[in-house]
Amino acid sequence: MENPAILSSKTPDSLLQKIKDTHAYDEDRAVDLKPILHIMEKILHDVDRVNNGNGGVVTLRKNTTLPAFDHGTLEAILDDIHHVSGELSCNCPGGEDVQATTLNLLGTLKIYSWNTKVVLALAAFTANLGEFWLLLQRGNTNSLASSVAFLRQVPEIERLNALRDGVTKLVQAIRNLAKCNAMFMMKLHYWYLSKETSPISDAKLEIIRATYWTIDSVVQIASLLGWRNKNTSLTTEEGKTLIIKLENDVSQIYDILKHHFKICKEHIGKEMEAAYTSLLKLMQRPGGGDIVQILNRFLCGEGIDKVDIDKLRSRHVLFLISDLDISIEEITVLNELYEKTESYEIVWLPVVEGLYDKKKFRELKASMKWYVEVPAILEPAVIKYIKEVWHFIKNPIAVLLTPEGEVTCPNALPLLWTWGNVAFPFTAEAEKTLWRKRYDWRLDVLVDDLIDPQLRKWIMEGKLICLYGGGSIEWILQFTTSIKVVLARLGVTVEMVYVGKNNDKEWTGKVITELHSHNLRVLKSERHFWAKLRSMMYLYTRMRQGKSTLSKEDPFMLEVMKILAYDGSEGGWALFCKGADVIVRLEGEKALEIIWKYGDWENYAKKHGFVEGLGYYMEEYMDIPHSCVQLKLPFIGSEVPGKVQCCDCGREMDMYYMYRCYG
Repeated sequence: MENPAILSSKTPDSLLQKIKDTHAYDEDRAVDLKPILHIMEKILHDVDRVNNGNGGVVTLRKNTTLPAFDHGTLEAILDDIHHVSGELSCNCPGGEDVQATTLNLLGTLKIYSWNTKVVLALAAFTANLGEFWLLLQRGNTNSLASSVAFLRQVPEIERLNALRDGVTKLVQAIRNLAKCNAMFMMKLHYWYLSKETSPISDAKLEIIRATYWTIDSVVQIASLLGWRNKNTSLTTEEGKTLIIKLENDVSQIYDILKHHFKICKEHIGKEMEAAYTSLLKLMQRPGGGDIVQILNRFLCGEGIDKVDIDKLRSRHVLFLISDLDISIEEITVLNELYEKTESYEIVWLPVVEGLYDKKKFRELKASMKWYVEVPAILEPAVIKYIKEVWHFIKNPIAVLLTPEGEVTCPNALPLLWTWGNVAFPFTAEAEKTLWRKRYDWRLDVLVDDLIDPQLRKWIMEGKLICLYGGGSIEWILQFTTSIKVVLARLGVTVEMVYVGKNNDKEWTGKVITELHSHNLRVLKSERHFWAKLRSMMYLYTRMRQGKSTLSKEDPFMLEVMKILAYDGSEGGWALFCKGADVIVRLEGEKALEIIWKYGDWENYAKKHGFVEGLGYYMEEYMDIPHSCVQLKLPFIGSEVPGKVQCCDCGREMDMYYMYRCYG
């Protein structure tokens, strides 16, 4: 590599200060550069094909996919790219005008990081280049393109043949430089880039210089190819010499940045390894240590402002670990549990890497009633420890530490969802004690005040209740309409409550909106209801690892599994209860069929009651065959449930992995 200090030598202090004065970074306007690079790559690839005569006519095919942006973010970015594009389209013959234009463009991009400024400026130039070549390509065959090219003063394509080799190399150099700038943002952790110690500080200063000279080169390239350029003949030796020089300048900047990237990456790797080793030693000390020392290590770290955590001394601390996809419903339940106990404190550890939604982060913090004075970006060594030792993957977990800093429960959330604060201190022995209490299959075990206080009240009052879930909109409306007709004929009131669908928050949200429009009641916290069922199943299978998972001696868990399995089969289902007693369970199309055959069991229902008549008819007359049973359980931590037997036939179920995206 050539002298890496070359940018320093050509950037006097006075110019460097002018460059810095244009900068007013706004971290709320951080940009995901991958979609921008994708578009640039597409344009430059097509320009390269046309320029070398290999591609023929470049068209946007129907199956061509463009990257997705948040609409508000996209609009703001495109406005700035459009502004820069307009500036680059103007004629800049050189000298002080180039410097003034470069500083002006830096001012336009003042709110972005230095690396992002480069990518957006190159994107603006790439857009101009693509339009330029598109008009040249279509000019001979399309009258509209020919007319626009004339008004834009685009030269004939024959005059550009002499520049073909130079432009090809230039396009490749631009592509490399854009990717290298993005690498600093995407491959080097922000926590380390925020430091002001060598070699990070050296690289950051060089990036500032490189940003200026990159945009300076872009301005000159745009001037050379400018549509209104009358000062430089593109077919002269002077033009060819200039484009070669600019390609060399861009390539040189790329080499310098690549050099600094390599040094920073090696330095960060060594620092992170040392920090991780130090963290392991802290957490593995015999007999634990001081919880405040551990909290300081997890929450602060070098380079992060200290937070006031001394008030957590001598307390059990529950580390709630999640990304920003944790739901408000989960936070609401934890808030209520937290406010009802003095046994533990909760501290949120947000696992955020790279760009993140700062508005959402602030909203989540504001919704939490426990200790949230935490940095958004944790030290990378802490993130590594959370993933490798505590096995955080995607779903939230809660790790309990004693006042001495000893981990006594790697994930207390399933216990909290199942038993609430009664499960404290969330140890294996406490869990076994809770499981020793044999539960009857009763609705009051499934539904507590946190899930739905009104439903809980109806249970205590012994009312007739129908809990139903899953199904399509059509099934739900058919089912509820048919039930209402039957109840009207009997003169009976049943409280009907829809409980949603397991593991499908987007679908459930749409259905709930539709149900509200039909004045149908929905469970207050359907997410908590399903979390409780999943947690019961997970804890039970974990406890019985290596044994037959379910048996006839476990009627409660058999029924829990049936609800989860019915929901997994995509059909609807319903439970009919009298107070806490579950009398009848119906599934899918069979549920509709039984309701529609009301005439067959009407007399019995009038004599013994609606729910009893329903149960009697099912038991005596309905032949319900065994159907495919699907049980969908999310990973909790890194653990996978053991063998599970079918809740209908008792055979061991096959196990598959499923990945689902809610994007």
